[in-house]
Amino acid sequence: MLKIGENKERAFMFNRLSRKLWNAKRSYFKERLKQRQHLNEEISRLDMLLKEKVIDEDTHKRLRKLLEMGYQKKRQETRLKYGFQ
Repeated sequence: MLKIGENKERAFMFNRLSRKLWNAKRSYFKERLKQRQHLNEEISRLDMLLKEKVIDEDTHKRLRKLLEMGYQKKRQETRLKYGFQ
């Protein structure tokens, strides 16, 4: 049986945890957005180099694959950093 005041205490703890989780999610999504924007900028640069014929298609594919692999690694690190895995 609950004592008087325990419900308020539990509600306060739940709200505090909810705020912490919400803040962690918000920070996580901001970080992921920055990472995705950076990846898109780098891919745009690679596309420009290909268009200007500074690099060939094989080099473009390899560099793009490396960028995407780095992005996946950063995504995993970010998940671990914010405790979502």
